[in-house]
Amino acid sequence: MLPTTTRPHLLGSRPDLDDWLAAAAARWHAADDAGAAVRAVVTDLAALLPADAGVSVVLRGAGHRPRDPVASCDRAATVDAAQVAGGSGPLLEALGGTPAGSADLAGDPRWPQLACAAAATGLRSATCLPLDTGREVIGALSVYAAGEVPERTALGPVAAHAALALRSVQRIEHLAVALASRDVIGQAKGVLMERYRITADAAFGILVRASQDTHRKVRDVAALVTETGEAPAGPRPADDGR
Repeated sequence: MLPTTTRPHLLGSRPDLDDWLAAAAARWHAADDAGAAVRAVVTDLAALLPADAGVSVVLRGAGHRPRDPVASCDRAATVDAAQVAGGSGPLLEALGGTPAGSADLAGDPRWPQLACAAAATGLRSATCLPLDTGREVIGALSVYAAGEVPERTALGPVAAHAALALRSVQRIEHLAVALASRDVIGQAKGVLMERYRITADAAFGILVRASQDTHRKVRDVAALVTETGEAPAGPRPADDGR
């Protein structure tokens, strides 16, 4: 994060913004996990804005449902939550892939249910942009302010770089989880193969059936097998004629 005296304002010169964005994007890509990357995006952007502004990122979860916001202040999180609860607002538009905003959240006729929450927080204006990787929308970046928010043209490059960085970190995280799952499942198969003198396919079948019977992930069943050395509850190989 740049010192206060040298921070470019988002409405300032383009070269300053480009330099800041290049350095910020490098930090976002280097984050340890997706959660840290989101927090870095929010913190870095909030540092460029006036004290009356708030920044939030809402990612899309399973079934494209909005996850809980990661926000620079409680006021921004409150406005996000009001939109998710009410089912409409510029945040929801951005999550659907369409940039949206308002200069008067408390009086905007497009989203009347948002008026009370916005008025209570003192946040008057909003700009919400999709976090669009070019192939998918993974979330939305929102900037709220008591006065005017930066123009969409200034925030657009920030959202674009944030989307690519977050997706990259997510992919690395998912790959790490997949590799860890594969290792655990392989170890559990080895335990079952040794214990029952069965093939790898038969051992995997036991794990899959236990997963289905207990409504747990195969990886979780496998982890229990490796920790206890015991086969999961359910039919043993002898029950299948092996």
